[in-house]
Amino acid sequence: MNIKHLHPRTRLTLCATAVLSLMTVAQAQTNDAAAPVTMERIQITGSSIKRLAGETALPVSTIKAEELEARGHTELKDLVLEMPQSLSLGTNSGAAGPMLNLRGLGAMRTLTLLNGRRLANEPLQDQYVSVNVIPRMALDRAETLRDGASSIYGSDAIGGVQNFYTYNTYKGARVKAEWNQPEHSGGGETKALGAIVGFGDLGADGWNAYVSLDHQRKSALFKIDRPELYDYSVLQGMGLGLLPDNKNPSPTANFGFTTGANSNYNPAFATGCAPPYSLPTLGAGSVATPRSYSNAGCYRNPNYYDAVTDGSEITNVFGKLSWKINNDHSLTLEGLHSQFNVQKYRGMQTPGGTAPAATYSMPSTSKFYPGKGITPLVNVIGNPASGSMYIDAVKTPGTPVPLAMNNRTIYFVWGPAELGSAYRNDEQTNDRLVLTAEGTVAGFDYRVGLNYGRSLRDTRAGGGYILYSKAQEGFTNGILNPFGLQDAAGLEYLRSIEARDYSYRVNRAFNKSVDATLTRSLMELPGGPLMLAVSGELRRDSAKVDPAPLDYVAKNANGSYAIDAFGNVTKHDLVGETPTGVARTLSRDIKSAVIEVDAPVTKRLSLNAAVRSDTYSDLDTTTVNPKLSLRYQALDQLVLRASANTGFRAPSIMDIQNPTPEVRTQLMDDPVLCPSPTPTIPNTGTPVSGKTADQVCGQNINYWTKSPDNSFLKPEKSRGWTLGLALEPTKGLLMTADYWGIKLSDMLGAVAIAEVQQQPAKYAQNIIRNADGTINYIIASQANRGDTSIRGLDLSVAYRLRGLPIGELSFLLDGTYYESYRFSAEKGGEVLSNVGIITNDARYGGAGVNSGLAGMPQINPRWKHTASIGWRDGAWSAQVSVRYNTALTDITPRPGSTVNRVSPYSQYAASMSYTPFRGLKLGFAVNNFTNATPPITANNLYVGYITSMADVLGRAYKVTADYSF
Repeated sequence: MNIKHLHPRTRLTLCATAVLSLMTVAQAQTNDAAAPVTMERIQITGSSIKRLAGETALPVSTIKAEELEARGHTELKDLVLEMPQSLSLGTNSGAAGPMLNLRGLGAMRTLTLLNGRRLANEPLQDQYVSVNVIPRMALDRAETLRDGASSIYGSDAIGGVQNFYTYNTYKGARVKAEWNQPEHSGGGETKALGAIVGFGDLGADGWNAYVSLDHQRKSALFKIDRPELYDYSVLQGMGLGLLPDNKNPSPTANFGFTTGANSNYNPAFATGCAPPYSLPTLGAGSVATPRSYSNAGCYRNPNYYDAVTDGSEITNVFGKLSWKINNDHSLTLEGLHSQFNVQKYRGMQTPGGTAPAATYSMPSTSKFYPGKGITPLVNVIGNPASGSMYIDAVKTPGTPVPLAMNNRTIYFVWGPAELGSAYRNDEQTNDRLVLTAEGTVAGFDYRVGLNYGRSLRDTRAGGGYILYSKAQEGFTNGILNPFGLQDAAGLEYLRSIEARDYSYRVNRAFNKSVDATLTRSLMELPGGPLMLAVSGELRRDSAKVDPAPLDYVAKNANGSYAIDAFGNVTKHDLVGETPTGVARTLSRDIKSAVIEVDAPVTKRLSLNAAVRSDTYSDLDTTTVNPKLSLRYQALDQLVLRASANTGFRAPSIMDIQNPTPEVRTQLMDDPVLCPSPTPTIPNTGTPVSGKTADQVCGQNINYWTKSPDNSFLKPEKSRGWTLGLALEPTKGLLMTADYWGIKLSDMLGAVAIAEVQQQPAKYAQNIIRNADGTINYIIASQANRGDTSIRGLDLSVAYRLRGLPIGELSFLLDGTYYESYRFSAEKGGEVLSNVGIITNDARYGGAGVNSGLAGMPQINPRWKHTASIGWRDGAWSAQVSVRYNTALTDITPRPGSTVNRVSPYSQYAASMSYTPFRGLKLGFAVNNFTNATPPITANNLYVGYITSMADVLGRAYKVTADYSF
């Protein structure tokens, strides 16, 4: 059967299949116009009933692995970033790897599947799966259902489903090498190797087996590697309202004579501190009216210590064995082992609230004590024992005199230079084993599966972390120098007190399930058979938390470890990270049942209905969620489709049964004792009477994002709908449009730390204080808080031109327009709109749908699209693609800024491939070939450029070699 001889209605179905696949002819089409088409019914994401892809009433997009390569992708993260239906999570403060965020509802509301089944979740949050675990060499296609799907898949599918399918069978062998190198020097280089080998022919031999291997390594990129983006002197001239940095802890320490006043003087300031590790500053007050120089001193150079993109290493092994028992029965066994490590750079680390002390000290006996011959004395104005640090005759008029040290002990906050930026290794493993039986018995098609998955997250202090007590000994004994670079003895000692590759947090998650689906035809309708599918699943989710390692935990006077009643380590020796974990195993059982009916009422009209019930053993409710969809062939060239559904998201097992608080740290001013007009910016407040800035301003404060015993939490609820059409006005041209809406209630979200900073009176009960009134910690944990309502429009256009003198051409556009994105942080609270804006208002951040995942409010452009033009002629093929999003309005720019608009952003890529002989394919691509920089913003969440939604690598070149044999 040839396409050109098909009825227009059938041809539209096939064309829809191809266009929803988002494949360009230039890259994916290998058959000519007269090639036969096999109309095989397959499992489509969003339904338990097999069908042709174009027959579905649901908005499903499919992209082939070949197309990902043609776009110059080096990893699946690139797909996540460019998909118009997926929005940025802001700067994800964790290291769980890239995650899909459909409709901007958060990664926990997008269900990620592999071959139609769940994987074990990332174990720390237990809410999502990173695309890093997907085996790229075995990947056939990625299907994205842009609609709620709780009626088929249960929890987590409120925003939609992304289903990655591997090859059904594979015979032969293939090896592939990739190298991606940024044009600018520095990090960001990616190298990858892959291989796949398969044996047996399922049709002829009755069996097939294949195994694939992927390995990729990517180096970190630091701000100092992109001076054109992060040169502070240039950024300050852009009207962004940037102020000079205040003095802060650095390798050339500021010091004082009490623990509360520990940064008044700096002996290295007069000689320029110690670039590139630390730099001199006059402080933000130097540009104020009247001018002030109380914050002059040395500050840590963020460009040296801060990474723009972290390093990573990914290894995936996937295997599949298929056995055709006979024409009616078959078995498949598939296994996955995925391991990836994120090298998360954390900057220079200084003592926090759980260290033995918040400062270091030095006696006058140290050879590095100021005035002892190595470290110069500081000149001051006024009282020789307590005067202000002298800068110059204009800024600090008066007669400078040497600071009278009087052999007093000095106190300071310091971090090492020579060890570089501290980094932790977040090593994550995801394993899965699935046994599936399929076939036909007694008129029923059956599918039964056994699924076992497990994941591990082992968080280790990789490098740059030191032990407080050993560092203090170094200062006391005159080995370590806090006011400059170390001598040979100091450097050797510094390296000896580094806690390298120390595991301080281990979490595990498990997923065991058995599922069964029966499908059969009930009767013939005018449009075809009335199909019934009945499914059931029994699943046990469990999690295991390893106990906090005790190696560096301090001991109390009675000999017990410094661990509180909740299991939190209260004092330990590791500077910058806190050992965490309470030995406990958590579990819950989920029982699910699904009924689905597909009714082709006429040749032009088909209806589909499904309902699913889910019962969780740790929730006091059973959720029931229906879905109804229809597809109507109004004309031979026009298909109309619609759907309506309800959905839910159950609180994760860690949300409900969390064995210990999750503790994070925030540099901040005490919103009550150091109030500021800009409370989310540290060191901008003024201490109240009776308190000093060193006590209550610019402090590293612990806050709990999870609290023990959250049994009061209940599932989120959603209602969603879509109205769409597919139009083929002429052969080869297909246009689709889907108008959609989602409403969520009882949304789970944490109180944002910024909300507490901005409204301390409202959240006074969340601020837990010490006996002296200073903050002990802040509770910012989960609750069923507010509502969200989103509406938008998905558009796609695809056009294929074949038989041209120059070869074959294809054009593709896939975009999403957000009509509205409204939410309230609390029940009955103020309704806010978050579309086309950027803000640092806390109400848009932790209170929203990505609470606990995003370190800053989510950015939702009004319009986002990808587009491409492809060409193919014989052994040659090429493609040019672009991803684009519209401008943003900054509703909270920095004071004094003249910039409140963020420009639109476009990033172009071009690729070309050549097949010199059968089996070998050579490729070359240029990503971001216009060398576009991220858009500029005056929002204080960023230092000049929005790096969370744009490429900071700059122009990069990718070379690939792919050989099949």
